[in-house]
Amino acid sequence: MTYVRSILYEEYQRLRALSDKYRAEIGYLPRGSVSIKTRRQRKYLYLAYRQKNRVRFRYIGSADSENAKETVRKVGLRKQYEEKLRKVRKDLTEIERIMDKETRK
Repeated sequence: MTYVRSILYEEYQRLRALSDKYRAEIGYLPRGSVSIKTRRQRKYLYLAYRQKNRVRFRYIGSADSENAKETVRKVGLRKQYEEKLRKVRKDLTEIERIMDKETRK
């Protein structure tokens, strides 16, 4: 069983490093979601996010501007990283449970 235990430990270490990487990447990306509002037949992009108990909107620019496109890309990337982080955390929990059972034997 030591071979299996060493493989589990290696996988655990790999997932921990991946979790740290995803958390760091998420920290650099804008939080919240994109909101498009129409004013006088023109569309404008806002970043909606929570601050304490309130929803705040930060103006980004015209919906077809480069800044708006970049913000949409970054928000999408953040959501992808958050989904990957959820999967990694689930796998980490499962490996911890298995390793805990192994140490009790």
